Amino acid sequence: MVAIRFDVLESELAALRTRHNQAQGQRDLLQQQLREKEQQLTQAQADIDLWRQVQILLAKTSEFARQQLVQRLQTTVTAALQAVFDRDDIRFEIELKTIGNAPAANWSISSFYGDTEIKTEPESARGGGYVDIVSLALRLALLELARPKPEGSILLDEPGKMISKEYLPNVAEFLKSYAAKTGRQILMVTHHEALADVADKGFNVSQVNGVSEVVQNV
Repeated sequence: MVAIRFDVLESELAALRTRHNQAQGQRDLLQQQLREKEQQLTQAQADIDLWRQVQILLAKTSEFARQQLVQRLQTTVTAALQAVFDRDDIRFEIELKTIGNAPAANWSISSFYGDTEIKTEPESARGGGYVDIVSLALRLALLELARPKPEGSILLDEPGKMISKEYLPNVAEFLKSYAAKTGRQILMVTHHEALADVADKGFNVSQVNGVSEVVQNV
């Protein structure tokens, strides 16, 4: 005769459930971290391509034009950083140098903590938010500085995706100000209400039974 203690079985079953839930939680966390790393890798690859374009542009200009170009880029990106993060001590800086008889450049973000000036690469500056704004502002600046200047609208796919929610309204105002000053139309895909709210026209896209529906926001 075998005696079965149900209280022991229930205790063991509860312990198994706990371990299962913990393992599932760890798996979900690892999957989330993997998605974040993949997004960071995609952003890094885009930023590398962008900086290569800047380097090529610097290499093809004269020394005087190069200095003028650097000044314009620094001013534009600095203004964007200060507007979004609401700090007037932030500066975007480009350091020109020569490598193998060819002009090259490094970029950095300068800010002050007390009387101490700290310079870091955008990729290392307080998370992904700073590099997100630097990348966006550089692209917009290069678009306006190109000759002949490209015409047409600008399509932005999830701008400010690395920005904290508290700064998203500032990103929205920055983009609205850019559109007003340049006369360019901005077409933007976003999940953030703070960005969508500044649009002159907004459309909500949803799926019903696998079919996309587009409804204009009132």
